[in-house]
Amino acid sequence: MARGLAYGTSSSFHLLNVPAGNMSAYADEPDHFLNYCKLHNPETTGASFVSRQLYGEYLSFVLDNAEQHAQPNVVFERLNAEVESIHQQKDSITVKLTDGSILDADHTVLALGNFAPADPLRLNSILGKAHYVRDPWLPARKHPSLANESILLMGSGLTALDIAIKLVQQGHKGPIHMVSRRGLLPLPHRKTSRHPIADATFLNKLLNSKPSTSNYMRIIRSELETLKHTDLDWRDIIAAIRPLTAKLWQSLDNAERRRFLRHVQPYWDIHRHRVAPASFEFFEQLCESGQIKIIAGRLKGISLFKNKLITAINLRSTQETLSIGVDRIINCTGPNTNIKHLNEHLITQLIKSKIVKPDDHNLGILVNNDLTVVNDLKTGAATLSYIGPMLKATYWEATAVPELRMYAEQLATQLTKHLNH
Repeated sequence: MARGLAYGTSSSFHLLNVPAGNMSAYADEPDHFLNYCKLHNPETTGASFVSRQLYGEYLSFVLDNAEQHAQPNVVFERLNAEVESIHQQKDSITVKLTDGSILDADHTVLALGNFAPADPLRLNSILGKAHYVRDPWLPARKHPSLANESILLMGSGLTALDIAIKLVQQGHKGPIHMVSRRGLLPLPHRKTSRHPIADATFLNKLLNSKPSTSNYMRIIRSELETLKHTDLDWRDIIAAIRPLTAKLWQSLDNAERRRFLRHVQPYWDIHRHRVAPASFEFFEQLCESGQIKIIAGRLKGISLFKNKLITAINLRSTQETLSIGVDRIINCTGPNTNIKHLNEHLITQLIKSKIVKPDDHNLGILVNNDLTVVNDLKTGAATLSYIGPMLKATYWEATAVPELRMYAEQLATQLTKHLNH
């Protein structure tokens, strides 16, 4: 428990995309994770990029420690079970498990993590497991005889980089094609850590400007021009904006949010969600060697010919169609946040029962300021909360540890006060 998919990996090849000094589980103990790392490797610094496996072990340690030091009146129980349905009464929640067990609770928290990528071309049903991997994070069967096969990765973000690097480090020798609409790649962190210097004038301009995508971008570009004459760079701008992103996002109306998602998000993502320098350098080497090829375009069709997948890709630059023969396709488009189209029984039940409400932009689950879910019911909403990456619908910045630990602390504090009354 506590590790989840991201940190449940057993591979030492997968590095955190954030320096160890920024990954503490506790905001008021910023060196908590770093000190844990030093127990395993005394040479670890705040700027080190350590393995996700180690972070998973750390989270498990944090949970175990919390259980061991719980107050005498707290009963901590771990259940290895799946929730089938949730039903709200006026002042309580009934949770039914797939084994038939029933749990009654005064308050329930949905902490569902990330879901498997969407399957836009329904490749799972068309191709089957022999040629298609829908969820790259599920434990995969090993195919040592297929080390030279040609692979197409749908997506070119952090997931695609992780999978490409993992394939090569496990001995894959064949070509790897990465396809995304713009062919954009995540950018690297600096090799040395630096505390960003937030310019109050710049931040105030953002906060006081008329909320629009174009205004935000104009102010950011102007600040970038100013930084050309300093030893700072765009990373410092992103870091300075980060504490304000929720307020900036919430200030935009729906039309402006759509404009941001369509025109800016891909570029925001590669600058905001960066990759460890060592991983980026290794990936660059693979690109320079020709083993990895980046393609800007859209996968439009697939046919099977003599056990080979013939893919049709509409190229972004020329609108011509590129045909590539591959042996396997791996979906690396990232977690699916469109809860209306999730193939998850519990989520479907929650939507049909009007217990949770999707947002207008398919980013996740809507919540109130106290993290209770927004729904269309007249009673019971205050007994159900959500925490996790789909807070992005309300706060935008909600997928990384610094934000999630803040929301977790907020929710835990609220629940403790409420349940103690």
